[in-house]
Amino acid sequence: MKLSAKPERRPPENTIPLINVVFLMLIFFLFAGSIARDDARRVEPPIDMVEDEVIRSTDALVIDRGGELYSRGEPVELESWVSEAKTADGPMAPEMPIKIAADGDLPADRLEEIMKQLKQDGLEDIVLITRRGTGQ
Repeated sequence: MKLSAKPERRPPENTIPLINVVFLMLIFFLFAGSIARDDARRVEPPIDMVEDEVIRSTDALVIDRGGELYSRGEPVELESWVSEAKTADGPMAPEMPIKIAADGDLPADRLEEIMKQLKQDGLEDIVLITRRGTGQ
C-alpha cells in the first residue's frame, strides 16, 4: 500500500516582534524629535557658515523681505515689541539674547536700522538666526 506524504505544515508567520520593533521606533522618535513652534516659517534666513545649532526661532523677532516685523506669528511695531520684551513676563528672559530671524532678501540697511533701534532701547545681546551654508 502506497501512502502519500503529508505536506509539512508551517506555523503561521509571527508578526508580534515586527510590531514591537515598530512601536519602539515610534516611541524613540517621539522622544528624540523636538516639538517647537517655528515663528520664522515665513522667511528664508541668510546662509552663514558659523551657525549655532541650538538657537531656534521660537520667540524671535521675525523680519520678512519687505521689512515687516512679526512676533509669535502676529504683525508688531518695533516700539511695542521692545516694551513687551523688557517686561518681566515678556517673551524674552533677562538672561536670554534677543533673537532675530530676518529674511535673506531683506535689505541690509533695514536690518541695520532695526538693530540700531534695539541697541538704543537697551537691548544689546542680539543673535541673528541663520542656516548652515554648504561652504560654496
